[in-house]
Amino acid sequence: MKRKKAQLLWLLFIAFIVNFSVIYGRKMPVGGNGGDTIIHMAMIRGIYLGRNPFLDQHYNVPPNWYPFLYHALIAFLARLTHISIWSLMIWTPLIFALIMVFAWYKLGEELDKDYGGLLFGSLAFLALKSQLFPNPKELIPIFLPLFYLEYYRYFRDRENRHLLYSGLLLGLMMWSHYGAALPVLAGTIAYALIELKRNPKLMIPPFLSLAVFSPFIVNVLLHIHPGSTMIVEGKWLSALSWSSALHRIASPSWTLPIVTIAFLSLRKRNLEFWNFLIVVIISMIGINVTPTIVYDLGGPAVFPSRFGIPLSYTYLILCGFGIDFLIKALKIPRKQILSLTFSFLLIIYGSWSFIACNYHNFSSKYTYKNFEDLAGNYTKGLVKVSEWIRENTERDAYLIGYPYTLEWIAGFTGRPVVAVSYGHGNPFLDMEQRRKDIEEFFTNPEKREEIIKKYNIKYIILDPYTKRSFNVTIDDFGDNFRIVFQWGEFYILEKNIK
Repeated sequence: MKRKKAQLLWLLFIAFIVNFSVIYGRKMPVGGNGGDTIIHMAMIRGIYLGRNPFLDQHYNVPPNWYPFLYHALIAFLARLTHISIWSLMIWTPLIFALIMVFAWYKLGEELDKDYGGLLFGSLAFLALKSQLFPNPKELIPIFLPLFYLEYYRYFRDRENRHLLYSGLLLGLMMWSHYGAALPVLAGTIAYALIELKRNPKLMIPPFLSLAVFSPFIVNVLLHIHPGSTMIVEGKWLSALSWSSALHRIASPSWTLPIVTIAFLSLRKRNLEFWNFLIVVIISMIGINVTPTIVYDLGGPAVFPSRFGIPLSYTYLILCGFGIDFLIKALKIPRKQILSLTFSFLLIIYGSWSFIACNYHNFSSKYTYKNFEDLAGNYTKGLVKVSEWIRENTERDAYLIGYPYTLEWIAGFTGRPVVAVSYGHGNPFLDMEQRRKDIEEFFTNPEKREEIIKKYNIKYIILDPYTKRSFNVTIDDFGDNFRIVFQWGEFYILEKNIK
């Protein structure tokens, strides 16, 4: 027992050092230079300010298109600790990395009392890159091994509580990222249907997970706006190619021999759990290739890129089985030394690849600079405008401006905006019309009053992008508007009250 505790503590200590070494010195979260991180920051800020989480935090209307477990968690931590959301998004990846290592260790410990915890905890280092960006996908490699752990315990002990726990964990995965959780849900449903006559209780986890996630589903179904795209925005159709599909379902080349060994060890394992795992893997593969098949047959385009996430982690779990079987099969008297050797190699390789990824990733390289220095007066202006808005406006004061600029200001203030840049919009709202309304507001003065009433706009943001894209300046706004803030080329206007 003391040896196992020491192994776990060492794994956690090494994971802490590795993550701390890349996070220390960061002045912004990874992705703070633009993109998904800023989108998630706006969602967090909206919930932090007390807005209904079932509303889209960017637009203050239902439905919310992104499950908000992660956003609510960070908002709660910000309230509890009084640490800024910006700082929490820098440091929480370290915390999630430690929890992930612990979760993988517990799965391995259950699968093999001797060396499993050490091996699987070391394998978690190969998943450290999942904790680089602060976003909801960080939670998937935490919940997934715990989900498998509860299924393993059920097949071993036949206690129904483990089915309940697995259903709750799958529900939490859905609330983290339904795209990443869908293949797992499909696998549990497939196995439950296969075993329906022999064990109908296996329907409990998928049904429970859907019940847990049902408020989100109902909210979307009740509030889909006419004209919505119903698919994720972006130029991602290349993800529907067969090369992309095969890339998602393929195990990394170095894992193939180990995964093969894992399958050869079937007869040595809990057979029912192995059957379950194989069905889940086959289902995951099916979910990953189905969008490509449907699209090739002339059907709708479905964004598939996140479907491969749980499959990649499941392949790592298979590697754990394969390495464990290999250690037991080799006729070496000191098995502990062999397991320590494998563990050492996994930790070194995982840590090195994570650190290398950090210093070669486009977004993470910028995190050691001040945000204001990224783009000269533009980023300085964003900060100045956001500070004024936070200090002088109400929580739900609607803003209009250039979508890219609004994206930043929403992230920094939590205030609702008319639209953000293409690729980050809500697929259940008519984002095309919202962006068209922005263009008409700036280019057609006769439309301004109508658009202000439509969205109940309180403030207008003028910046270099509105000038460049719409050829509009402060001189194009007459006596109906007054300047309430100005810094460089940035202006905040308010409509005069007659």
